[in-house]
Amino acid sequence: MDAINNPFAPGAGNPPPELAGRSEIVAAADVALKRTARRKPVQSPILVGLRGVGKTVLLVKAQQMAEAEGFIVIDIEAHESKTLAELLAPGLRKALFALNVIESAKDKARRALRVLKSFATAVRLSYADFEIGLSPEIGSADSGDIEIDLPDLLTSVGEAAQAAGKPVAILIDEVQYLSSAEFSALIMSVHKMNQRSLPMVLIGAGLPQLLGLAGNSKSYAERLFKYPKIGALADVLP
Repeated sequence: MDAINNPFAPGAGNPPPELAGRSEIVAAADVALKRTARRKPVQSPILVGLRGVGKTVLLVKAQQMAEAEGFIVIDIEAHESKTLAELLAPGLRKALFALNVIESAKDKARRALRVLKSFATAVRLSYADFEIGLSPEIGSADSGDIEIDLPDLLTSVGEAAQAAGKPVAILIDEVQYLSSAEFSALIMSVHKMNQRSLPMVLIGAGLPQLLGLAGNSKSYAERLFKYPKIGALADVLP
């Protein structure tokens, strides 16, 4: 890692207090990003800790590192008043429009936009400014079941990213607010993307109760994700 990507590298200056003692976590995120960009299998990091221990600061650092590596970043914060579909769809739309201007990715990006249209219609998303001027992709991500549809949608986005040579990072804060079905859908999406060596990675953060979300997908979750524990700053500072 160089000084741009690693706040602990020589010449990078002193890290802010929230990052002090977190070098292993920052390094693991950097490895995940670099492996994703090279289309190598990745165990996605999901940071786990109580409030006030610096999880969000670490996510912001991961976003900066991803942008420095040339990723398109979709950054969301889960909460009780919106579904995962509502939170993800606008960022995916924006990412696909960015991929659509890259000549090598136009066909894949337009197909992914049609899949997104199918997904949005199936889950009845309604946005005043959420419009895709394409017909839906019939038979893809249109069942209304997020555990089936989200893997189809994110795979289509990953295929567009691969065609563009432009990796995508999805950052989700407050993961514990997702439903069990939503988290399971993310698990299956990551599994499918890893199987196909697509250049997309998920990095998340949340409270310890998120560890109980995996449900029937628990075995997949243990294989696909790492859950670094983020302790209080007083526990890691000398």
